[in-house]
Amino acid sequence: MSNLNYNRKHPGGYLKRHLPLDVNCRTMDSKFSASLFNLNLTGAFLKTDKNLSVGQEIAITIRFPNNDDTIKATGEIVRANYKGVEVEFKIFFNK
Repeated sequence: MSNLNYNRKHPGGYLKRHLPLDVNCRTMDSKFSASLFNLNLTGAFLKTDKNLSVGQEIAITIRFPNNDDTIKATGEIVRANYKGVEVEFKIFFNK
């Protein structure tokens, strides 16, 4: 059983202990790393200094520390400011 599924009643506790996470990102024209500060079933907030635009598609690979769990997701940037971007997820993939 993966650590992500260990406590289904309170999964946020697992994530909060490990945030921020370094994630790999890809857009149509670049690859870069970002820090994931918020994650839920519908989206995530990524801290990055990369100049990204609302409406831009993005793919994210999240590797969790101390286990083999990896989540890959694609989504769309719904907000962008000087701190980073908010991504709304469209599709999730298992490793």
